[in-house]
Amino acid sequence: MTTNLFSIIIVLGVLVFFHELGHFLVARLFGVGVEKFSLGFGPRIFGRKVGMTEYLVSAIPLGGYVKMVGEEPDAEITDEQRHLSFTHKAVWQRMLIVAAGPVFNLVLAVVIYTGLFGVHGVNGLAPVVGQVVADTPAARAGLAYGDRVTEVGDEPVTLWSDVVEAIESSSGKPLFLTYERAGDTRTVELTPEASTSRNLFGEEVPSWAVGIGPVQDPIIGGIQSDSPAEKAGLKVKDRLLAVDDTPLSVWTDVVTAITGSKGKAVTLLVLRDGKELTVSLTPEQLDGKEGAWRIGIAPYYEVVNKRLGFFGCITEGVAKTWFLGKLMVVGLVKMVKGSIPADLGGPIIIAKMAGDQARVGLSSLISFIAFISINLAILNFLPIPVLDGGHLLFFTIEWITGKPVNDRIRETASQAGMFLLLSLMVYVFYSDIMKLFFK
Repeated sequence: MTTNLFSIIIVLGVLVFFHELGHFLVARLFGVGVEKFSLGFGPRIFGRKVGMTEYLVSAIPLGGYVKMVGEEPDAEITDEQRHLSFTHKAVWQRMLIVAAGPVFNLVLAVVIYTGLFGVHGVNGLAPVVGQVVADTPAARAGLAYGDRVTEVGDEPVTLWSDVVEAIESSSGKPLFLTYERAGDTRTVELTPEASTSRNLFGEEVPSWAVGIGPVQDPIIGGIQSDSPAEKAGLKVKDRLLAVDDTPLSVWTDVVTAITGSKGKAVTLLVLRDGKELTVSLTPEQLDGKEGAWRIGIAPYYEVVNKRLGFFGCITEGVAKTWFLGKLMVVGLVKMVKGSIPADLGGPIIIAKMAGDQARVGLSSLISFIAFISINLAILNFLPIPVLDGGHLLFFTIEWITGKPVNDRIRETASQAGMFLLLSLMVYVFYSDIMKLFFK
């Protein structure tokens, strides 16, 4: 509990600081006076005034704010303050000041991911062929289990994801694939065929393929604590040969067999240290989800590390931030449409996740900060009054019409936006409590 509390304070502190720093720096860039820069809401704990700005740390660490001169349209401004007033700045300047907060959250994510890639590189599956589908370009070219791919289209590959990306980017044009087998290097020409794959939302999307997959042997690489697998005595590196006399060839066979058990006891045939043994266990339901069963094991993969240069780290940092941001936007749209369940996590879940990441290690916690920072940026860009996106909407209307939105309309919209946010907050708190204590 202490770790969770300490971690969420660190996470929120970093996120809020960078968000408000964006507003602050761009406001000062355009000559807007800033009266207060606060981390947290509520009563002042301590602070210091430098120039006209009072820098504060407040009691409630669930946000923060920057108070600018003339921030409210109806604020009383003296002639001496007019040049410092936010309201009296050009509409494009006000838009940039408002947008700077979430933009800085995105920049923070890019900086964090760039740094992590620089320190740790990129880990991924080794580019070793584990499956060759019959009657595909790969099968016809003679590729086989265990072949290690070294180049695709004259580009060296280090990870299996490099292979997939190279094939996808071919758009069906012929390409050369170089691989190693038993010490020999061979090159074949393949023409990718139109295919389909499933995205992260389980939807079928068009893709290009040559008919190969990575090594997915049914070997245990990890066992969850207090799971049916741990209680039954399964161990890392155990090779699963069969489930209830059904032979297993690849890891997906294991998943299919456990899911098909529907919670009934199963018997596993296991190979350990050259000896076969049988293990009986009963799968458990996955987080209360109907039809989802597990025994608490993860597959073993050969993981390799890809080191990146300076610009490579920046490119990957930007790419990961873009990918996650796009994923979140698409996910929000699908939740609104009802295509996927609205499985939202609130402050309690975030605190638990932050604590979990902190216990794993500093790098995991820092990566989590980047992930939540992207979430915060996307949330703030939503066109909901009281959020940055709502202010941007009002300023966009002002820019198009040439006059500010009526004060009464702004006030009514802001009240509706506040009600929506408070309702959402109540929902996510309730959802968090139900997930943690009554699932």
